[in-house]
Amino acid sequence: MKRTILHCDLNCFFASVEMLYHPEYRDVPMAVAGDPEKRHGIILAKNVPAKKYGVKTAETINDAKKKCPQLIIVKPDYSSYEYYSELVRNLYYEYTDRIEPFGVDECWLDITGSISYFGSAEKIVSCLLQRVRNEIGLTLSIGISFNKVYAKLGSDMAKEDDFCRIDSLEDIRHLSASKLLFIGGHTQETLKSHGIYTIGDLADKPIDYLTQILGKAGTTLYCYANGIGSDIVSRYGQEKEMPKSISHSHTPRRDIYDMNDFKAVLTSLCDEVAERLCAQKLYYRKVHLLLRNNQMKVRTLQCSLKENSDLAKDIYDNALSLFIKNCDFSIPYRSIGVSVSDLSADKEICQTSLFEESPYSLKQKKEELAMQEIRRRFGKDSIVSLRVMEDRSLTTNSDNEVNV
Repeated sequence: MKRTILHCDLNCFFASVEMLYHPEYRDVPMAVAGDPEKRHGIILAKNVPAKKYGVKTAETINDAKKKCPQLIIVKPDYSSYEYYSELVRNLYYEYTDRIEPFGVDECWLDITGSISYFGSAEKIVSCLLQRVRNEIGLTLSIGISFNKVYAKLGSDMAKEDDFCRIDSLEDIRHLSASKLLFIGGHTQETLKSHGIYTIGDLADKPIDYLTQILGKAGTTLYCYANGIGSDIVSRYGQEKEMPKSISHSHTPRRDIYDMNDFKAVLTSLCDEVAERLCAQKLYYRKVHLLLRNNQMKVRTLQCSLKENSDLAKDIYDNALSLFIKNCDFSIPYRSIGVSVSDLSADKEICQTSLFEESPYSLKQKKEELAMQEIRRRFGKDSIVSLRVMEDRSLTTNSDNEVNV
């Protein structure tokens, strides 16, 4: 059965939410960006007046200011963005339970079973556009097609507060191959070097040839170009697939020069990762440490545990050991990241001798659960280690990078 799938993309989402709170920003160039004083000076979203000056997402604030000196920079308010994202998803739910988020501002909707009730795909789309605009104050671009990849391409082609329908390869054959999902700069250059410039060029190549030049990605891109597969949209609220890793990184307001600095940042990172592990009821077996010095050189280290764990202390001890064995402070560090992987939902039982203690401490677990509960009830800063409190310029949690 041919499905009808929408891709709904909230326009200039972060900037649009800010303009709901600050209508004075609507007619002046404005962008949401990290704090340059904390060295997170990247444009996250911009409004239409800023876009007219050529301001682009992901460029530095300095570059944006060169194009538009009067550009107003607004600090991101992620809690507000999550709130409005949930409002919009609840509205989608009135039309289908097949809703799959793709980031905070994008969702796929399978409306195949809803069309007979509402009349047509176009009627559903018109209702969504109107209701999001009038009831919530935001706007959408919507793509309509028979699979997720073509629907995503449709929303990219649609104007603000409008939709675009793609019914077949012939509708998009002329477009650059770079418009397809997951084709980045490197892949685009590889395709160009083999005479593949458009989606049509990609679709016409034999799958064996694409696999030869791109590996497994060749098969995927062949299917994407030809509109094959990718038509399953998860149900709203469906249990998510277990993440492959959980990580947290931080760029302090100043460089990290010595072990005291390092331990302060590391403690804060490990606490955050452990809290998120606990929330998802997961255990890890591997610990990874990522270091970026102030010359922008990156180093990654990892180790495996004898027994899986969910403790912040085990993350800290292993990450610290990796650093002591392999690194020094001859060049100061700009940022630190901690990651755990080899995740599982069950606690392993480790066989030990009669005189050997298990590496996993139930006493430590009780202490960490108590601290997490205090933070949950009274705020993240309600209980922290003295090491973290010693220099808040190193450990203040603002604009940190979080990944799952």
